[in-house]
Amino acid sequence: MSFRALIGHRQTVDRLMRAIARGSLPPTLLFTGAPGIGKWHTAVATAQAVNCLDDDARAAGDACGTCRSCDRVARGMHVDVLPIAPDDKASIKIDVIRDVLARTSYRPFEGRRRVVLIRDAETLELSAQNALLKSLEEPPDATMFVLVTSVPGALLPTVRSRTMRVRFAPLTVDEVTQVLERDHGHDAGPARAAAALADGSVGQALGLADADVVALRDAALRLLSEVAVRTDAPARVQAGDALLTMAGGGKKERSRDELGVVLRCAAALLRDLEAINAGVDRRVLAHPSLEPTLAALASRFGGDRARSAFASVDRALYALERNAGSKVVTEWLALNL
Repeated sequence: MSFRALIGHRQTVDRLMRAIARGSLPPTLLFTGAPGIGKWHTAVATAQAVNCLDDDARAAGDACGTCRSCDRVARGMHVDVLPIAPDDKASIKIDVIRDVLARTSYRPFEGRRRVVLIRDAETLELSAQNALLKSLEEPPDATMFVLVTSVPGALLPTVRSRTMRVRFAPLTVDEVTQVLERDHGHDAGPARAAAALADGSVGQALGLADADVVALRDAALRLLSEVAVRTDAPARVQAGDALLTMAGGGKKERSRDELGVVLRCAAALLRDLEAINAGVDRRVLAHPSLEPTLAALASRFGGDRARSAFASVDRALYALERNAGSKVVTEWLALNL
């Protein structure tokens, strides 16, 4: 995947492209940021760009994405691009690093630069990290290292000091939605609903693929609508109990995981309500398709109520994750929204 095909991280990607075009890209890079936001795809795009056979694309600091070299990198078949990932015990051992370092002692075979890509670098065993130090400080000719991690603090300070850190911010809801639609074939509505809960991570959004997020979001919206106009405790408790049963008239109860998604949806909706009350641009809403409904509901959550409600949802989610009874959690929440 070329840089221009990546979604999000434009400032970061533009800096990488300029450095490649000028020939000033550091030979040791550390990509950091939350899981599932595109760090690894950017690392692969970097390997493509420095080895692309298209002179025009490379002069612009990008890859053409179609030449033999780009195709082989994308398929993991390029002999000079060496991806390393944790084994089935979630660790990268010293023997793997020693083997890779032995291969870097020779000049690239088919590419311009040999690129060592280390995925989940925080899983490098301490001995493996120590084995890397000399190569990170003085990389072999025509060789570069890209370490990708969500937990940079797990790396030795000596490793971090020998690499240039490139920080990746979470994607926007729009960007996550685009990735889900373009790369994973999701429909627009479900993609947007999942993206709103994903904290800027495509990985988290994909983890919601098995849930009917639109239905769960609608359940959260019904709860907020009910408690907005109901002041009597029995009616509120009934609204809370309704969260436990799946829609469709049956008696099947929602799983704890599904209930957790409902609570996360409620939190996202409350953020939108607060944004509407603050008069922000409607384009920043996580649920723009619900804007008319939310606008009508916003006045019910004016002042400090939305923030207080958000804190209640957060507390309910915390209790649910720590195995509190689902019925107790939903009823308490309904009474405190």
